[in-house]
Amino acid sequence: MKKIEIRLNRDEFAITYDPSKVTPVKLIATVRETGYTARVVSGKGKASPGAAMLAFPRGFALLDEALAQAQKENKPIIIDFFAEWCAPCQRMEKTTFKDERVKALLERCVFIRVDTDKYPDIAKRMAVEGLPDFRFVLPDGRVIRQLRSFQDAESFTSELEGLLRKTEKVLR
Repeated sequence: MKKIEIRLNRDEFAITYDPSKVTPVKLIATVRETGYTARVVSGKGKASPGAAMLAFPRGFALLDEALAQAQKENKPIIIDFFAEWCAPCQRMEKTTFKDERVKALLERCVFIRVDTDKYPDIAKRMAVEGLPDFRFVLPDGRVIRQLRSFQDAESFTSELEGLLRKTEKVLR
């Protein structure tokens, strides 16, 4: 018997399981099939933090088009998960996204906004737990960074610059 700790939405709990009958990957997949988000947070075979977000999902027109554009233009993708009712999202719209530095950096990226009320399947597939939620994706489809909650212009600028540097290194 083995024991792993799992984070289910915002709760963490331990599961003892028989590795000859099930793997942590299968446990997580089963939880996700029920509509929850989950990831392994400790135990043997520990998943890295944010492992739920590492795979860029295919089969969603909005994301497929963004990935095709990113590959064609050699640009990273920024996915902004938001909702109209989200106060921190509205605050970012009024402040952070109005900042000239942020605007200039976003022009160097494929920036897509995903309203979680209109595209709940995408949010579920990408294990969005709270809003706003940003995913930084390389042109090859690897999700390399996740930011949660309100981002002021200065910190968001710094994160965007880091993403652009990483993209340049990958493309060399």
